[in-house]
Amino acid sequence: MSPQPVLVAVVSGDAPFREQLLSALARGAATDARRHGDFDLQFVDCASAAELLQLARERGALQAAVLDVPALIGSASDPAALLGKLRAVRPELDLFLMVGEEDEAGDMPDAGRSRAEMQGTDMQSAHMQGTDIPGRIEWLDRADVKPSQLCRLVRGAIARRARTPFADTLRDYVYSAKDAWHTPGHSGGDSLRDSPWVADFYQLMGEHIFNTDLSVSVQSLDSLLEPHSVIQEAQELAAEAFGARHTFFVTNGTSTANKVIVQHLLGAGGKVILDQACHKSVHHAVILFGAEPVYLPASVNSRYGMYGPVPKAAIDAALEAHPDAKLLVLTSCTYDGFRYDLAPIVEAAHARGIKVLIDEAWYAHGRAHPAFRPNALDCGADYVTQSTHKMLSAFSQASMIHVADPGFDEHRFRENLNMHTSTSPQYAMIASLDVARKQLSLEGYSQLQRCLGIAARLREGIERTGVFRVLGLADMLPESLGDDGIQLDPLKLSVDVSASGLNAREVQLALFEDYGIQIEKVTHNTITVLVTLGATQSKVLRLLNALQKLAARGPVSEGEDSPPAPVSALPPLSAFAMLPRTAFFGPSRERPLDSEAGGINEGLLGAVSADQVVPYPPGIPALNPGQVITREVASYLLAQFRSGNGIELHGLVERGGRPWLRVVDA
Repeated sequence: MSPQPVLVAVVSGDAPFREQLLSALARGAATDARRHGDFDLQFVDCASAAELLQLARERGALQAAVLDVPALIGSASDPAALLGKLRAVRPELDLFLMVGEEDEAGDMPDAGRSRAEMQGTDMQSAHMQGTDIPGRIEWLDRADVKPSQLCRLVRGAIARRARTPFADTLRDYVYSAKDAWHTPGHSGGDSLRDSPWVADFYQLMGEHIFNTDLSVSVQSLDSLLEPHSVIQEAQELAAEAFGARHTFFVTNGTSTANKVIVQHLLGAGGKVILDQACHKSVHHAVILFGAEPVYLPASVNSRYGMYGPVPKAAIDAALEAHPDAKLLVLTSCTYDGFRYDLAPIVEAAHARGIKVLIDEAWYAHGRAHPAFRPNALDCGADYVTQSTHKMLSAFSQASMIHVADPGFDEHRFRENLNMHTSTSPQYAMIASLDVARKQLSLEGYSQLQRCLGIAARLREGIERTGVFRVLGLADMLPESLGDDGIQLDPLKLSVDVSASGLNAREVQLALFEDYGIQIEKVTHNTITVLVTLGATQSKVLRLLNALQKLAARGPVSEGEDSPPAPVSALPPLSAFAMLPRTAFFGPSRERPLDSEAGGINEGLLGAVSADQVVPYPPGIPALNPGQVITREVASYLLAQFRSGNGIELHGLVERGGRPWLRVVDA
């Protein structure tokens, strides 16, 4: 592959100085290009802040900027304002600020602080929070800096972000072809390659899936449980890329990441305020660690079977009523793409000393483009979990925990993390996290710009069918949240299929069986399409062609009734009679949900559930351990069980065709 062109902006209002510097840098870049074959530096002339900002928005290949501070001070291009605007557009850029000895105190771009204060304070803030100053900053003396030196510094900074320390070490080890006398037992695939029975599996998976599957016996690959070399460096690069204070790699998904954080903060019990629609891993953590839950009822759009964010008024009321809570947990963005206006929520929680965990499983891409910011870390969340595999390029189960908590105890957190981490992690997953971070840092902006274009093209093409319709925020958001500042991730397209004469399940099956297209999920009348980094224009053409043909042909199965819409919204949250942990692990017995006559079992009313019952999709608990079983809850669960609409009911037991529920034995 040919060297990649990398753009570096040189910004100065001093035209003679800028032209002289550009000429010298171009010569230095040409010399470096002969020595380094990884990428070519191309220095771009920018006479003003406006030109730099335009370049940052339009050219994803821009990776760094050299700013001549003395030539910007006092001009329309105020350096402090420029840095803030640049941060909002491209936080990943490496910056090189050229200053003079006279540029102290009031002349520096930060309300009178000296150069030393800027270096000592804002550099630390940028590394710790990722919000005050974009990317990494190198301070240079305008009078003494040599263009050749500057060229090397720029190349070194970009090369550092381009490193994948763990993935590189794994690759080098694999290519060294060592003999394996250690776990795993397939020994780089040798146990399968020549087998008459299972060689086909080896051929299906490929050589490298096996020879990258190694163990802690290979010390050069570091230890995920106690990293000190290449995994540690990879995690530090990830923290910088995602704007965190610390980042930890997780190889068993965001489900485990959520449990680790809840254990870290509430392992000895305590009160947690959480969205009823949180991922079930958070509810499981409440059970495991004896936390006292304060549930925030989920909002619902019954027309489309979608559950939205909690109204801000409900969050504020819960924070006011429970100032003794230790943790607030919210999901942003949700499976359907809803994003909270997080900044005021986080601020209100912090004012009461409450930590904030945001589940960003579906939003790992949020930092890399201004169309998706601010994300949770921008808004001050203490802990953020991300499924790097959902929208970015990591392998399934590969996730990250990002930490910005100023009172973070790393040693204690790592002990909690190690309780949930296998001593035999999948090294390919770790490598994929390293590579996904590199891609986000170096081409996240341009890739997401491309994805936004694909999403726009899909919306236009789907609308042109005249039958299928992409829902907007106003269609999907419950009315009660209209003034809460909720936004919608434009890469998650919910398509209303109602006018086609088909139900969503029929559309899903037709796309899969007739056109070879697999979509993300369905409700009774919507399908969801995800535009990820793997989206291509060819896939767009095939999907639009399939939907156009489905729109023209009408129902797939003539004369068959569509499956019923989901049973009405979740029943009201009932009272908790005991902690979920006590109910789940205590004495219990099974009782039928229905009576012999067919109605609900009246004897079950008032009993306390010992299990979590979750209709899936959408995966929101209708009943939690410790909750009192009310008539509304029992009726809802029985109706779901009998609906035949394909909803799974996790937590119910079917015996003899009847639903049974485990309850606390009084």
